[in-house]
Amino acid sequence: MPRKPLRSYKAQISKQFRFDMKILVLSPFFFPEQISTGKYNTHLVEELTKQGASVTVYSSHPLFPQWKISLSTEKMDGVEIRRGGGWIRYPSSTLLRRAVLEIWFSLHVVKSWLFKRGSYDVIVPIFPPSLFFFVLCIFLSRSSHKIGIIHDLQGVYANLSKGFIGRILTSLIGAIESSAFNSCDRLIFLSNAMANRAKASYGISPEKCTVCYPFVSIPSQTIAHGSNLLELFPPNIKHVVYSGALGDKQNPALLYDFFNALTNAEKNIDCHIFSGGPHFESLKTRFFNANERIHFHDLVHSRDLEELYARSDVQIIPQQFGTGDGSLPSKLPNLMAAGVPVFVICESGSEVGDIVVKAQAGGISTCWDADSLVTSFQSQMGTLFEEDRIVRRARLQAFVRNNFNIESVANILLLKGEVYEN
Repeated sequence: MPRKPLRSYKAQISKQFRFDMKILVLSPFFFPEQISTGKYNTHLVEELTKQGASVTVYSSHPLFPQWKISLSTEKMDGVEIRRGGGWIRYPSSTLLRRAVLEIWFSLHVVKSWLFKRGSYDVIVPIFPPSLFFFVLCIFLSRSSHKIGIIHDLQGVYANLSKGFIGRILTSLIGAIESSAFNSCDRLIFLSNAMANRAKASYGISPEKCTVCYPFVSIPSQTIAHGSNLLELFPPNIKHVVYSGALGDKQNPALLYDFFNALTNAEKNIDCHIFSGGPHFESLKTRFFNANERIHFHDLVHSRDLEELYARSDVQIIPQQFGTGDGSLPSKLPNLMAAGVPVFVICESGSEVGDIVVKAQAGGISTCWDADSLVTSFQSQMGTLFEEDRIVRRARLQAFVRNNFNIESVANILLLKGEVYEN
């Protein structure tokens, strides 16, 4: 993907990179969480410290994806972690959970800033949530260098809400996101679709915006794997897997319908869901004994992730229609780096689908009807199953290295070298 340097931004930088840079990262999701934004943030902070920066993180105790607090005193070398929210009990309602997270984390960030503030070269808010930065900006000096990283556009998901209250919430979320984003000197989006949507909706200057796809975060790219998951994957059948967070944007009920139809149509395929949290528990309770060839599992430990990928014949990436501009699945780079074929369910023209097609990384379907999905999957089984895994990994290696690297993000946060946009 061709990229051009943003020289005007480089000219604005008054502080050049040095090895004692102090960076403040703001996000409730952090180590030792092992999926989604928490995993991304952990690997990013590790990279910053590896390059010589001193990092402070304001975060929650681990909470995702179960939305239950797990008190943690775990530490990272070279990182000061200021955790809060150990007393929080999240409600079952998705809307109320998000509201509780937004409010308490805002209080935690402001309290931490006022009572133990430091001098930082760069402040890195990671969105969502967004309210905390809307509030914190009241106390920040204009000289503070603020670079935001945007994982999801909550305004996109809020637009799916219906009725009078839904419209009010959409307007409120949009106003908070707009103010928080525009308060940053620089914004890093995880997809072009997100960047374009934010620029159009919130009037963000294009010069502020850079696109850096999610980076590879698996610990290695070797083909070796363990045997901890061996009993879950019996031989002589194909295993179709969904793994990761399971929420509204993954369309969990329709994902199950697809798995049910697929196992009925293909007697040599078993389906697996590795997840956690309220949506997963609801799905598991409802369908646990409904189909003996659809298996529900807890999330695997990070040490077993490579084994999970090695034993997955295909991994599913589902995307609820209407949310393609809101986020890009962060596991896609890891799956491609591991050489795992992916089957993406997305709208026509979706960026994640375009990436998969361009890289020849798997198959796609642009519908959510279960029978049509099965037909689409069956028509692409040759593409999904026949290529040798080692050959696939080698073929995708250059694409993954050029498009999903952590260095591009770290260089921006360290004010180091040229800044590029996709």
